[in-house]
Amino acid sequence: MVRPALKPLSVAEYLETEQASTVRREYVGGQVYAMAGASQRHSRISGNIFALCWQMARGKNCRVHQEGMRLLIGENERSDTEKAIYYPDVMVVCSKPITNDYYETEPCILVEVLSPTTLAIDLREKKLEYTRLPSLQTYLMVDQDSLLVRHAWRDAEGCWQEQDLAGDGVIPLPCLESQITLPQIYQDVFA
Repeated sequence: MVRPALKPLSVAEYLETEQASTVRREYVGGQVYAMAGASQRHSRISGNIFALCWQMARGKNCRVHQEGMRLLIGENERSDTEKAIYYPDVMVVCSKPITNDYYETEPCILVEVLSPTTLAIDLREKKLEYTRLPSLQTYLMVDQDSLLVRHAWRDAEGCWQEQDLAGDGVIPLPCLESQITLPQIYQDVFA
């Protein structure tokens, strides 16, 4: 049996239906995809990173969000079928006024905690989309099952660099004028 093709939603339709949805959904090219729930480790890791970034952001012109705020990619330069809306696990936005109550568009830090169900999307699709954002300086892909963080950052020439960190690794966060360590990220996670 052939299934009928779903009519793509516009960004406006997605945002309207997302407000009433009991399930969080991400939007990619006019289609919506339900998100899986988080594990205890996932929640603790993202909570640790959020708390650390929130503390670092105090007194600065920055906002820190944890997994409930949407990120709209391609707001003005793409058609709706080329746009994406994700829920990063942690997002930091600095020096940009609030223009919409339901999404951000110019983060300087994005964090995804990797799980078996999201690993491929976080390492490929989201990485590709996130690193196209001119405002983004740091993208952290954090393993929830071992002490390992893939750190991607934009260098002084604007090129993306990447490094896997383990153990006592230190990660600079330029837009917060600070740094974060792996022991801080994984505090009380494997205890």
